[in-house]
Amino acid sequence: MDLREELRKVLLRQRAIAVAAKAKEEAEAASQAAQWVKRQGHSNFHVAVNLSVRPFARNDLPTLVQTVLEETGLEYRIHPVDIGAGDQFKPEFLAISPNNKMPAIVDHAPADGGAPQGVFESGAILLYLAEKTGRFLPGDPRGRIAALEWLFWQMAGLGPMSGQMGHFNVYAPEKIPYAIERYDNEVRRLHGVMDKRLARHAFLAGEDYTIADMASYPWVGAYDALPADFAAFPNLKRWHDAIAARPATQRAYALRQQVNPNAGKPLSDEERKHLFGQR
Repeated sequence: MDLREELRKVLLRQRAIAVAAKAKEEAEAASQAAQWVKRQGHSNFHVAVNLSVRPFARNDLPTLVQTVLEETGLEYRIHPVDIGAGDQFKPEFLAISPNNKMPAIVDHAPADGGAPQGVFESGAILLYLAEKTGRFLPGDPRGRIAALEWLFWQMAGLGPMSGQMGHFNVYAPEKIPYAIERYDNEVRRLHGVMDKRLARHAFLAGEDYTIADMASYPWVGAYDALPADFAAFPNLKRWHDAIAARPATQRAYALRQQVNPNAGKPLSDEERKHLFGQR
């Protein structure tokens, strides 16, 4: 047997081992996800959301996923995850959301007809549901690009910056003026970007309400102690009021007490450890 043939056989064996290992890993993850789903009862969708203490926060951010589910009329079941108790680090949940964050969903009726499909990360979930239902994502190429631009803008900018603003103003054990000013100013700048866009269009991606709007809405004025400056940004206020008036938005936010009954309570040391201490 020549060297090339021997090398070919070695490579084939290595590939077979790698394929078998990947299949085993996927099967184990599917089994863990199925265990989590089984405990929640049957429904087309399971939505994992924070069950946490969020001082001064008006909105629970996983509501953005509930909003698109309410808008589309898809059946779903809410499953609160107690992140203050560290439930987000349990293996069966990590099999669905490896970044141990909420929201996450499990679709019992995926388009391919296969096993339940887990999806984590808000932007990915919104895109998944929009494509599944054919709604809230423009079908024309330019409209689709505009919606995705503003969806990713929120994921990379408005969401993270607003979260850091909330952290250093609300959660941080010591007040750091530089950090507070840095994130307050950046969020205000981002509100200005939105206001300029909304001066020319009814919604972020154009004249139609899309998943880009659903993604951004909960982050505008997310903390009672840090209200948006609507006097300075009238177009942002018009947009925010229009979304707040939508029946699906109102239904989603009516579930906040079920999702987060501990909102407004102070964090214990144990909860701080789970929320901010694990790496």
